[in-house]
Amino acid sequence: MKTQLAIEISENAVRFAQLEEGNVVSVDFFRFKEKVDYRYKEQLEEFVKEKGYREKEYDDYSLSWCSKLSTLLPSNVYNEVSNEALVKLCFHQIVPTDTLDHNRIPELSIVNVFSIPLWVKSFFVIRFPKIIIQHEGSHLLHGLLSKNAFSLQVAVVLHESVFNVTITHEKGLKFYAYFEYDSADDVVYHLMFTLQQKELLNQKGTIHLCASVGTSDESVIAIKLLLDKLSDLKSFQTKINSHLLLNYQSLCV
Repeated sequence: MKTQLAIEISENAVRFAQLEEGNVVSVDFFRFKEKVDYRYKEQLEEFVKEKGYREKEYDDYSLSWCSKLSTLLPSNVYNEVSNEALVKLCFHQIVPTDTLDHNRIPELSIVNVFSIPLWVKSFFVIRFPKIIIQHEGSHLLHGLLSKNAFSLQVAVVLHESVFNVTITHEKGLKFYAYFEYDSADDVVYHLMFTLQQKELLNQKGTIHLCASVGTSDESVIAIKLLLDKLSDLKSFQTKINSHLLLNYQSLCV
């Protein structure tokens, strides 16, 4: 039986999951109490030791970094641009170039450019040398495009103050962006506006709602209740799956 240690991590929390044949069989969660680089690593060390993850062997190791600092670029553009130019092109804030990383999405001929703190890599690569580190957006894209790729798929991944909307259809990418929000109403507004702008309302499709690491399922349930009342979405099937990113990690190892 193929086993995998799949990790979701953000600046606020971390989730370790054990997978068997791509299915989540157990999950451990920890919310960071101190958000300083060296303390992140100390807290992680204590958590990993307490749960005994260093003592276990897995066939695969993967990590999903959850952050809004992510932009998709055509592969040919990425290949011609320096790191300094990438920061100006991709982000509306100062980002150290040594935190830049990327994942190639060959099926779309695009590159996901993102910023990931150095403490994440320095901690996990040393302790789990075989680990594959990718951005959550890369896992989303690989997952949506590998299952029911021709149908209309909408993923909404909720974080504490931002959320991601990724839309795929007919094996192509229709939309990818992060939005800030204060309430469930904000999420519904941005989602409906996006679907309207893309002329996707009243089409048959699936909306996947996912609570990212550190976000409660109650927040996602509140959004689903609002979406279920909208007549423009009556042809959509809305599903809640808080293990969506964990399941998709099994496709990226």
